[in-house]
Amino acid sequence: CNVMGTPTSFVVPTRLIKDVHDLRTFETSPAATRLQSFIQALNASVCGVKLSDECVISPLVTRLLAALSTVEQWTDDYPPSPQQMRYGNVSFRTWHQRLIASTAGLMEQVLPEANHGAVIELAPYFCESFGNATRIDYGTGHETAFVAFLLCLSELGLIAADDHQAMVTRVFTKYVAVMRRLQTLYRLEPAGSHGVWGLDDYCFLPFYWGASQLVHHDRIKPRSIHVDDILELFGDDYLYLSSVKFVKQVKKGNLSETSPMLNDISGVLNWGKVNTGLLKMYKVECLGKFPIMQHFLFGSILTLQ
Repeated sequence: CNVMGTPTSFVVPTRLIKDVHDLRTFETSPAATRLQSFIQALNASVCGVKLSDECVISPLVTRLLAALSTVEQWTDDYPPSPQQMRYGNVSFRTWHQRLIASTAGLMEQVLPEANHGAVIELAPYFCESFGNATRIDYGTGHETAFVAFLLCLSELGLIAADDHQAMVTRVFTKYVAVMRRLQTLYRLEPAGSHGVWGLDDYCFLPFYWGASQLVHHDRIKPRSIHVDDILELFGDDYLYLSSVKFVKQVKKGNLSETSPMLNDISGVLNWGKVNTGLLKMYKVECLGKFPIMQHFLFGSILTLQ
């Protein structure tokens, strides 16, 4: 089945990137082309847009938000165990077991009945989006799995161009909020972290899409991330600012020491340059890195060949 068409039979997606040669194959694959196009289309949809701006809210968006809220509410049932460790609270494994057991049912609630055959293919992408239960970690590979999940919905014709803004300002923003809750509650370890030398220990796309939101802003400049009042006042409306604010909460200390990459980017003159630079960085540091992409799933919708 080619990636543009709707497959007639769905499959359980599997990992196919076993070595660096496979990664090179991926870079020119239908899946990579569609993924990059989708990420850039979502980026364009939020150019100059606030999170609170009105947008098209389709029934699918409403159902996706309900599923994310359900997943978040489970944290109330599994409080962190009393343990003295910097990372990795074991209660996350119990929460994750609930996720695995419940995802097929959640997908049936999200998808229109005519698309229920796709549950077996979509559920693994959704499960993969919330971190790894064995290692109790989370990183950009998991974030990419969530975007791949949204891309599958798009390939099935369930997400239209009109929905792109809501995918970022409603659905992805809710997903980020859920992940921050999980990171904080269960002390998830950063997966494949570059330490202080990465953009962020856990995520990437809130910065890329968040920079697009700020492209035409007359008051907030890249250097404004050093002004706590701006983060406080505008954080709820701009993903980039809320992400910097979260970094500052999690990492105590001066941004130039804890996050030198973010600090360097604050010296760029305008958000347009930040945005294009982050896309290049995403292609190299996320989509082009074997430790991240070895976990990417391929099925009948997103294909390697």
